[in-house]
Amino acid sequence: MKKNRDVIFFRDFLFLKEKWKCVVRCCVLLFCLLPSTVVVAQHQKVTIDVKDVGVQEVFRSINEQTGLDFVYGALQLRELGTVTLHLKDVTVEKVLSELFTGTPFEYKFEMKSIVIKKREEKQVVKNVVLSGVVTDERGNPLPGVTVSVKKLSFGTATDKDGKYKLSVPKVDDKLVIVFSFIGMETVEVKYTGKDVINVEMKENVAELEEVLVQTGYQTIDPRKNTSAVTTIKAEDIITPGLQTIDQMLEGYVPGMVFMQNTGQIGAAPRLRVRGTSTVLGSQEPLWVIDGIVQENPVNVDPSQINDLDFVNLLGNAISGLNPEDIEQIDVLKDASATAIYGARAGNGVIVITTKKGKAGPPTLSYSVSGTYTRRPYYTDRAVNVMNSMERIDFSRELIAKQTVYPTIQTWVGYEGAIRKYYAGEISFDEFQKEVGYYERVNTDWFDLLMQNSFSHKHTLSLSGGTDKTKYYASVGYSDMKGAMRREKNKLYSVSLKVDVTHKRFDMHFDLKGNVGEKRYTPSDVGVTEYAYNTTRALPAYTESGDYWYYARIGGEVTSYYQLFNILNEVENSTQDIDSHGMTFTGTLGYRIFEPLKFAMTLSYSLDDTQQDIWHGEDSYYCRKLKSTQPDGKENLSYNKLPVGGELQEKHTRRNAYTLRGQLNFNKYLDADQDHLIVAALGGEMSSNKYKGLEQTYRGFLKDRGLQMAEIDLKTYIGYASWLQTAEAKGIRSDQLTNMISGYFTVSYSYKDYGTLNFNTRVDASNKFGSRANDKFLPIWSVSGRLNLKESFLAGVRGVNTLALRASFGYQGNMLDSETVETIIKRGTHNQYFNEYASSIYKFPNPLLKWEKISSVNTTLDFAFFKNKIRGSVSYYYKKTRDAFLNKRISEINGITAYVVNKGTLTNRGLELALNFTPINTFGGGSKDGFRWNFDPQFGQVINKLINKAINSGKNQSLRDEDNITYSDYLNGKVEVVGRPLNSFFSYRFAGLDSKDGRPMFSGTEVNYTVNGEEVLDEAGKVIKNKDRYANMTKEQVFLEVMDYSGCRVPKLQGGVRNTFSYRGFTLAVNLSYSIGSKIRLLKMYPNVAAENGTLAPQPMENVRREFLKRWKNPGDELYTNVPGIISDAEFVKSLTSGWWRKETYSFGTNIWQMYDYSDVRVVSGNYLKIQSLSLRYNIPSKWCNRFFLKSAYMSFSGTNLYTLSAKALKGQDPSTQTGSSTKIAQSVRPTYSFSLNVTF
Repeated sequence: MKKNRDVIFFRDFLFLKEKWKCVVRCCVLLFCLLPSTVVVAQHQKVTIDVKDVGVQEVFRSINEQTGLDFVYGALQLRELGTVTLHLKDVTVEKVLSELFTGTPFEYKFEMKSIVIKKREEKQVVKNVVLSGVVTDERGNPLPGVTVSVKKLSFGTATDKDGKYKLSVPKVDDKLVIVFSFIGMETVEVKYTGKDVINVEMKENVAELEEVLVQTGYQTIDPRKNTSAVTTIKAEDIITPGLQTIDQMLEGYVPGMVFMQNTGQIGAAPRLRVRGTSTVLGSQEPLWVIDGIVQENPVNVDPSQINDLDFVNLLGNAISGLNPEDIEQIDVLKDASATAIYGARAGNGVIVITTKKGKAGPPTLSYSVSGTYTRRPYYTDRAVNVMNSMERIDFSRELIAKQTVYPTIQTWVGYEGAIRKYYAGEISFDEFQKEVGYYERVNTDWFDLLMQNSFSHKHTLSLSGGTDKTKYYASVGYSDMKGAMRREKNKLYSVSLKVDVTHKRFDMHFDLKGNVGEKRYTPSDVGVTEYAYNTTRALPAYTESGDYWYYARIGGEVTSYYQLFNILNEVENSTQDIDSHGMTFTGTLGYRIFEPLKFAMTLSYSLDDTQQDIWHGEDSYYCRKLKSTQPDGKENLSYNKLPVGGELQEKHTRRNAYTLRGQLNFNKYLDADQDHLIVAALGGEMSSNKYKGLEQTYRGFLKDRGLQMAEIDLKTYIGYASWLQTAEAKGIRSDQLTNMISGYFTVSYSYKDYGTLNFNTRVDASNKFGSRANDKFLPIWSVSGRLNLKESFLAGVRGVNTLALRASFGYQGNMLDSETVETIIKRGTHNQYFNEYASSIYKFPNPLLKWEKISSVNTTLDFAFFKNKIRGSVSYYYKKTRDAFLNKRISEINGITAYVVNKGTLTNRGLELALNFTPINTFGGGSKDGFRWNFDPQFGQVINKLINKAINSGKNQSLRDEDNITYSDYLNGKVEVVGRPLNSFFSYRFAGLDSKDGRPMFSGTEVNYTVNGEEVLDEAGKVIKNKDRYANMTKEQVFLEVMDYSGCRVPKLQGGVRNTFSYRGFTLAVNLSYSIGSKIRLLKMYPNVAAENGTLAPQPMENVRREFLKRWKNPGDELYTNVPGIISDAEFVKSLTSGWWRKETYSFGTNIWQMYDYSDVRVVSGNYLKIQSLSLRYNIPSKWCNRFFLKSAYMSFSGTNLYTLSAKALKGQDPSTQTGSSTKIAQSVRPTYSFSLNVTF
C-alpha cells in the first residue's frame, strides 16, 4: 500500500543511479578532468641542476620527474645553444619561463604534452578605411546592414542613415566586402582600391519568409531543417480583437484542428496537432516558452480537457502571456521535431519565442487598441426562436388540442391567463387583455442580459543595448469586456530580458510575470441558455419598474416553490478567478573552446489561482437551500442555509522548476566548410507540484465585512448535517511529478546538399510503472533532408528551391493518474467505529505499459519563378499501440473501470501550405508599388480506432455487454473499431406518419421490414423484430436501429490569406474553413424524457421556430419532417407504446426522444468564416520625423465577421453550438478594432 509517496520517489531515483552511471562519468570527465589536466601539469614540482647542457637534457629531466612529453623541432632548438639552471622544487611553469624568456621561442601546455615552437613574427599591416551608403531599390537608406570582410573577422553595421565606416587590413588586393541584411539579397563587392563603396540591396522575398526554426533546445537554419515544423511570425497573426496567442492560430497551421466551444472571453480553445494520439491522456499539445515547458496553472483532469463540451475558463499554460511580447511561434508536428521533448510531446509541441533586445540606441514602443464586441440579437441567424406572439399562438394550439402539460412550475403567459379565466378569477375581457399584453411584451432577454462591450489593450516596451549587453522590457495591460453583462477579463503582464556576453561567457536572464482578474456569472445561472430558452412573453419588470418574479420548484422538497428573476440572479451571483504567475529563467553559457559550448539553465515558475463562486442571500440558488415552505415557514430538517449566502473557494498553487545542462557542438570539419556537424548532449531534471483546496462556506455575508454568520446548530439540524460533508470540511489535493531525462541530438550537413539528423531521449518519472523493463522507454527519431535544387538542379532556371524531407520516430506516453501502488485516502474520525477511517483512493495498476507512438513524415518544399510560387506538401502517418483504454468491469471488483493497454489508433493526413505572389511591382526603383500575396493552407486529419479492449468476435466496442447503453452511441461516448474517436450514431428516421404526423424510425417496426416489405422466414411466417433482436448482442441491436452519423471533430481545416499592399497601405483578409464534422440540431423535445413527459413546454420556456413548419394536416409529411402535435390520448400512448422499451436490449426512451437523436437532426458542421479583416497604414517617415518618431502605423480590423454554413443549421453556430451539450454555449462574437503603434 502507498502511504508515503516520498519513499517510492526515493526508491525510483535510486534505481536511476545505475542507469545513468555511464552518463555521469562522461560528464565528470568532460567538465572536471579536462580543464584540470592542464592546471595540474603546469603546477607539478621539479628540481633542475644542470650546467652547460643542451635544452634536450632539461626536457629529459622534466619528463623523468613528471611524465610530461615535449614536442619540438630539434634543428630549431640549436639556436639556444647550452644552458645552465639551478632550480630546486619549483613548478614546471617556472622552469620553462626561465628557459625561454628572451628567446624567439614559446611554449604551450596541451593535455600531458608541452609544445615548443618559434614565435610568429607579427607583420605590420597597413589599414584602409572603407565608407559608403547602403540603400534599397527605392533609394531609402537601410540601417542595421551588416558590413563584413569575407574570411576575416572584421565587421560593422550601417547607422540610421545607411552610412558605414570600416577599417580593414590592406593585406592584398583580394579583399571582398560582404553586405547582408534580413530580407535582402546578400551583396559581395571586390575591393578595387576605391575607399568609397555605395551599395543598393534588392529584396529577397524568400528570405523574408524564411526565419530560423526554434525548437526550444536548438536554433536551426531552415535550409538544414529535417523535421515537420510550421513557423509563424507573431506580427503576422496578432489580432487586436483576440486576447491570447492560441486564439490567433486558427487557419494558420496545416494539420492543426482548432475548436472553440464558446464565445466567452478568456475561454481556452481546443487544439489538436495531427489528430488524436491518445484516448485517456491529455490530447492537447505541449506548450514551450523560450525553451521551458509550460504547465497549466490549474491541474484540470485530462478527461475534462478532452471533453469537447467542457468550457475552460481557468486558462491554459500561455493565458498569462502578452501576445505583443512574442517574436515567433514554431509548431513541431512530427517525431523528429518532438522526440527531444520526450514522453509529453506525443500530441505535438508549440514553441513560443519571445522578443529580446537588439544592439542599438534605446527604442521605446507603445501600442494601444480598442475593440467593440457585438452582442447577440434575436434578429441574428443563430437565434432561431419564437417571438412573444408566435409563442402565445403555439400555447393556444396546445391547449385547444388538449395536449398533456407537465407539472407546471409557473403559471404565466397564455397558460396562466386561461387558468385564471377557467377558475373564475378574471372575466373574458380581462383574459383577452392579459393575453394581448403577453403577445406584445416581446421581452428582449439578450438586451437585458448581454451588452455591446468596449475593450482596450496597452503595451509599452523598451529595448536596446550594445554588442555585449542587450535588454528588453515591457509592461502590458488589457481590459476585455465580454458580451455578457458584468463579464470581464483583465490581465497585467511584465517581461524583462537581459543578455550579456563577456569573453567566453554569455548570460541570459528572463523574468515574466502576470496578474489576471476574471469575472463571470456562474454557469448554474445559465445566462446564455436563459436568453435562448425563455419565452419572450414573460416580462422582466413590473409596471412600477421592480423585478418581476415567478415561481420555480426548488429545494430539498420538490413541492416547494421559490421566486426567480434572472436579473436578480445575475446581480447576486459572481464567479471570480484571480491568478498570479511568475517565471524566472537564467542561463549561463561557457565556450570551452571554439566548437564546444556548455550551457546551464535554471527555471522556476510559480502560479497561484483563486476561484470564488458566490451566491447571495437573495438569489434563487440560496432560496433553494433554505427550502422555505409555501406558507413561509422554515423547514429545519431541510434548511441547509439559514442565513447569508454561499461562497465556494477553489485555490490551486503550482510550483515548478527545471534544471538543464547542455553541451553544444558546432563545427565545420574542413577548411572549405563543406562538412558540418551540429550536436547537443544534455540532461534535465524537472519537478511540478500542485497543491489545492476546495471548500464551501454557507452563511457568508459579503456585504457585511466578508464575515460568517453565527448559526445555531441545534436548531438548524439540516445545516449541522451539511457541515459534516466533504465540501464543507474542505477537500485538499497534492500532486507531485518529478522527472529526470537525458537527450542527445546530432546532425550532419554536406555543403547545402543535404542534412541527416538523429534525436533520442530517455525519461524516468515517479509516475511510471514498477516493472524495470517498462520504466525506461528510449524515444528516438531519424530524419533527413535532400536539397534537390543544389544537388541535381543547380542549373535549372525557374526552380529556386526544391527539397525533400523525411523522418521516422518512436515516442511514448504514460498516464499521470495511474499508480503502481495502492493509494490510501486517510479519512477523519469515524463516530460509529470510534476510530480513524481510511478508504482506497486508487487501486494499483502495476502491469500498465507505455503507449507507443510511431510516426512517418515526408515533405516536399518548393519555390518556382523567382519565389512567386512557394510552398510545401506533407504526408504523415502516426500509429499508437498499447493505447490506454477504460475497460468496464463489474462493481464486485470495487471499481467500475480499469485502464488497460488494448487500443490501437491511427492518424494520417495530407498538409499543404502555399504562397503565391501573382503581382509585385515593388522594386526596380519604384516607390509606389503594388503587391498581392495569396496564401492558402490545407490540413487533413483522418483518425481511426483499429483495435479494441475486448477481443470478442461479436463486440466492436470497448465496453462489456452488461455496461453498454444506447446513450453511449448517441452521445459519442463509446469507442468503436474502424471509426474515429468522438464518433456518434443516430436513429434512422423513416418519415412522419400520414395520420397524425408522429415520427417513425427504421428498425422499430413490429415486423422485420426491408425496403418497405416484410421479410418471411423459411416457413413463410413474418419475422418479428423482437425475436431477431433477442438473439443479438446489445451492440448489434443498437447498430441495427442506428446509423453512423459522423465525427464531431473535423477532418480538414485550414485558411486562406489574401494580402494587398500599396504604398503604405496593407489590406489583409483571412478566411478559415472547417470540413468533415457533423453536429446535431438543438433539441426540440427536451421535456419528453419519461412516461410522464409531454410535448408541451413549460409556460416560461421558449420554442424553436422550426415548430412553425410542423405537420398539421395529412399530406404535410411530404413537405416537412417536423412532427405534429398529436392528441392527448395518442400522445400518452406514444410514451409507452414502444415494444422494445422493457427489453434487455432497450434502445430508446420514446419516439420523441428518438426524433431529437435521429439522423434527420444531424447536419454538416462545415463552415467558411471571415476570421479577420484588417487595413493597416504605415505613416510615412517624413511625418514621423516631425513628431520625433522612428516609425508608426495604425490599423482597423474585424474578427469573426461572417460564417457561411449549412442552410439546415438555421443559424445555429457550427463551432460552439454542436447540439451535444446539455447547455447552449454563447456563439463567437464579431469584433471591430482600432489600433495604433508608435516607436520613439
